[in-house]
Amino acid sequence: MNTCCDLDVELATTFTMLQQNLKLEICYFPTNVTTLVDLLDDVVCKNTLQNFAARIHAKNLRCATSLFIKYWSTFWVLPFLYSQAASLPFVKWQSSTLVVDLPKTWYWDRTLQLLDSPKLSLHVMSFQEIELMLNQLSMLFSQIAKIGRVSYTLLWENVAVRVVQFYHALQQQNLGKDMLEGLLQQQQWLKAKSAQSFSLKENPFAKLWANWHPELNTYMREKCCFYFQLEEAGQALCRNCPLQLKK
Repeated sequence: MNTCCDLDVELATTFTMLQQNLKLEICYFPTNVTTLVDLLDDVVCKNTLQNFAARIHAKNLRCATSLFIKYWSTFWVLPFLYSQAASLPFVKWQSSTLVVDLPKTWYWDRTLQLLDSPKLSLHVMSFQEIELMLNQLSMLFSQIAKIGRVSYTLLWENVAVRVVQFYHALQQQNLGKDMLEGLLQQQQWLKAKSAQSFSLKENPFAKLWANWHPELNTYMREKCCFYFQLEEAGQALCRNCPLQLKK
């Protein structure tokens, strides 16, 4: 079975929408690669984070770990939320099929990496499955926070930033009524979730949504993601960095 080609045919409409609205590519990988579920192994997790640190020239593992989640959460979460809101059939979210290996030519590419496996299937995601996705991410973030020696709260805030920015950007577009309603239902659902469901003291999404800064025209973070430490950042702070308020 050629999983890649079979899925490409069925994914045609969804993939076109994701390319247009999320600037997202999809790439299939062979079986001898690292997936999300593999990161639950301490050695694999540490090696993966160290490799990412080397690739982005991070000064320390803490910075690399934060940016690892800030980068990958774009592909682990956003295309699935978009497809669910638009009632588009998409690849079923499974930690065992989401790949985290970086090609030699990688440079902050916008690519969803999937294991080319017969286990891949297409369907329209439900809220129950979004709940399962978030639960699995909580388990993964607990592991990554431990190995990378960063705050578990910071990792969830990185996801929340991507998700809240995603909704904000889409709402500026000329979307259809059904899509807008789907996005609104998602936002209401995320805001209503308990903090305990994330193993946190506060719901990271609701907290960020409540922290809009009118002068900076953005949702302000509580914690710095350490991006400014990279050479390419040139010590420049993100617009929503809490350190901006101390300048």
